[in-house]
Order: sequence, then C-alpha cells, then structure tokens
Amino acid sequence: MTRNTQTVSNPAARRTAPIPLVVLGEIRTCLLPHSSTLDGQATDELLALVPGATVRRRERPGPLAFSPRRAVGVDCHLAWGSTTSARVVGTVASTAVLVGGRLSQMSVHTIVVRAPQKKRRPWAHYIGQVGVTELIGTLPDPAIADEELVAGYLAAQGPAKTTLDLSSICARQLAGLREAPQLDQQPPLQAPTTRLRWTAQIGGSAGPAVSFRLDGELTRTANVIVRVPAEIPDALRFCQDVAVHDWLLTVIDAKVRAADGISDGRQVAVLAPVLEHLAHLWMPGAQVPGTMRSPWRDLQAEASFSKQWTTRVEQVQRRIEVATYYAARGGNPAGDW
Repeated sequence: MTRNTQTVSNPAARRTAPIPLVVLGEIRTCLLPHSSTLDGQATDELLALVPGATVRRRERPGPLAFSPRRAVGVDCHLAWGSTTSARVVGTVASTAVLVGGRLSQMSVHTIVVRAPQKKRRPWAHYIGQVGVTELIGTLPDPAIADEELVAGYLAAQGPAKTTLDLSSICARQLAGLREAPQLDQQPPLQAPTTRLRWTAQIGGSAGPAVSFRLDGELTRTANVIVRVPAEIPDALRFCQDVAVHDWLLTVIDAKVRAADGISDGRQVAVLAPVLEHLAHLWMPGAQVPGTMRSPWRDLQAEASFSKQWTTRVEQVQRRIEVATYYAARGGNPAGDW
C-alpha cells in the first residue's frame, strides 16, 4: 500500500546513514502536452509541486529543471529473487524533470537499507528519510542481498497490492503533472511515453559501470554500479539523462516509420516537427556529473546512441528535401528517375 506524504527535515535521520542494499527506480519520459516551449517562469509554476520549496533550474548547456522532491509512503513487500519476499517500510522519492521546456519526466526511486530493528517504527521516522525504505526482518541470504533484490524487482513478481510497485507510483505522478492547468494539451507532435526501470548497487572499485537493454518497444532497463553511496544521486541523474536520449531515439524512429508510404506533403508534416522541436535537445552526457561521464562514453561505444541519432536526423532531412521537391512539382512521376 502507499501513502502520500510531504518532505520534512529530520536532523537525527542524517546522523548515521545505513549502507544501501540496493537502489530501485523508474523514470517515465514523454513530450510535454503543450503547444509551445515553457520559459523559466512557466517552468517554475509547473514544477512548484511542494509549497515553499524551490524549483532547481539551469540554463547551460540547455534548459533543465527539477521539482522539489516529494515522498510517497509505502508499507509492502519487496520481491526477493523469484520465490520469496521481504517487508519494506519507508518512502519513495518522486521528482519531476523538465528538459528544454519541452520534455517531461517523472522519476521515482527508493534506497533499500536494512532496518535497525526488527519491528515497524512510527511513520514520523520514515517520513524524515525521503527516498529510503527499510527492509524489516532477516534476509534469506545476506551475502547476495543486492543481486536478489535487483532480480526480484526486475522480475516484478507478486500482486501489485502487496509488492512495491514503482511503476504505478511513477505513472500516477506523471499523469498529475501532464494534467496541470498551465498546459494547453496541444503538443506540436504525437509521441509515446517510454519507461526506464533502473537499479544501482554499491560496487567499490568495480564502479562506475552500467548495462542497458531494450525490454520492448517502450520499456528499457539500466543496471548501474557506483563506487560509494555518495554517488547514488549521480546514478539517478545519469539514468534520467539516458532516458531522455533513448526517448528521442524512440520518437525519431517512430516518425520515420510513420512517414513511410504516405504522400510527400504529409511526410513533411510528420517529419518536420522532429527537427523543429526535438533535434536541439540531443546532448548525451552533457548534463551528468563527472563521475558518470565514463559510463556514458562506454554506453555510447556499445549502443552507438549518437551514431543512430545522426543517421536518423540526416535521413529525416533528406526525406523532407525530397518530399518538398516533389510536392513543388506536383507529384512524384516514376519517369523523373
């Protein structure tokens, strides 16, 4: 079950931070349902989700803004491997992100730690630790705790009513953002929402490292290894950046396919908005902390994100040029070739 709560300060909770077992998260990325790019003031108004808290913004190398963190209380089970589960109590941290005044993200995550005692504590204890859930009870196999918790989370075993369901939390928070009264619900193009499930583990000298895979048309998975707990926020920012660029690739691929087999004039209408509204947002790794630049380079080398993007953009430009040429001639007679 989940409970909506607010961010509060608890100095006692910051004195001693338990070592995380694992970090579990989900990020959903979509086009903001608005006809124009939001400026700084409009961004602040949209992301002012916690009264009295500050919206963080930067303008270089491109506009990027973060809402204040919100907390969603949870008291449920967390899948352990494929056959068992353990009880967790605490909060899931939720942050809305706006990229270039055009793309919106909802990012939720929780850091799973061992509970200091084997019984549930009052809610005040958990609310003071935004984005932390405590695992109550004895772990079936502490030696491989992080691996089993990652496997259980990604397998998504168990009914949603009793198992931690970050997907539902993320979808609900994103729906609320998209329905904000500041938005006119008239986006310049139609585009899907992508979903990135991610995990982070503490690997010491084994980090930083990342693996990334496509699980379906719109679902992806990233596994991140960081060296120390202090790098967990860097892993979160890295995953948000990966999700943005994967979304851009997903959209441009979809638009190229949609333009196949339609008339020249309609091709321009389908493809031109990609160049006008999205092409300038491509800046992989430019807005991630220095600790995660190396994993971005490794991911680029393995998955060729930028090569894919450059190839697609050039393809879109050529198709627009050809479609415009034939539209101006009044058709595409086969004899012209």
